[in-house]
Amino acid sequence: MFDWLTIQNATLASLIMSPLHAAFGLHIIRRGVIFIDLAVAQVAALGMAIALARGVEPNTDQMYFVAVASALVGAFVVSLTRFKLGKVPHEAMIGVVFVVGSAASIIALQYGAHGDVLQSLLDGQILFVSEAEVVRDAWIYGVMAVATVFLWKSFSWRTDSNEDKGLKATLLDFVFYSMIGVIVASSVQVAGVLVVFTWLVMPAVIATTWTRTINRALFVAIPLAWIGSMLGLYVSMTADDSLGGWSPGATIVVVFGALVFINYIVRLFIKTPAENSA
Repeated sequence: MFDWLTIQNATLASLIMSPLHAAFGLHIIRRGVIFIDLAVAQVAALGMAIALARGVEPNTDQMYFVAVASALVGAFVVSLTRFKLGKVPHEAMIGVVFVVGSAASIIALQYGAHGDVLQSLLDGQILFVSEAEVVRDAWIYGVMAVATVFLWKSFSWRTDSNEDKGLKATLLDFVFYSMIGVIVASSVQVAGVLVVFTWLVMPAVIATTWTRTINRALFVAIPLAWIGSMLGLYVSMTADDSLGGWSPGATIVVVFGALVFINYIVRLFIKTPAENSA
């Protein structure tokens, strides 16, 4: 019989991490920089891969600080590339950062002794998260949540317009991307790049199909982040006993994908009050 106590730490980690990802995801959707989280996460993964190649052990405080520092570098690079050059959109530059980071990670991992690390970076190891890691992340996410409350209006006001190229806008972008970087660096070691992208984007996608008001969308996205995560963990632990269950990270992504698809079908047939009055 399934028992949540067997995955208590994974459950707590998901409940702590997913809401803040969903909140930032609303701003990511609004700004139209969908792959920012993948790019920053991949730069963090690149830093971790280089550290592994140099003998740093995974799941240590040293590795965590490497991930955070690398993510901040990624945030800095992305904030510098916000200026439109010709007809090249910002999303294209973010894609370049992501793919170069991915390729460089593969090369760096060739020099390490941990052959399964690449899969771990993508799929995560949330079932094996320790109580100490959960406590650490609870403090980090608590601090980031407080900072987000104070900066929420500023982030909501920013539209990522190419006409706004002043120093203040660039610094605000750097703060926004840096906060994403810290969040991603904390979660990518536990949940993996794919789940991090899912937490950031999929709840926000569903929420914004029903309301364009970011504050209202917040009250849809956060519960969805919790529901999808818990459902994904449950399915992963109860599916196919011959395999010992499914991979939790991959299952969480698939469950969220199913929720997005179901929402899409429902949304085709149900109009919002704003659409009915139009």
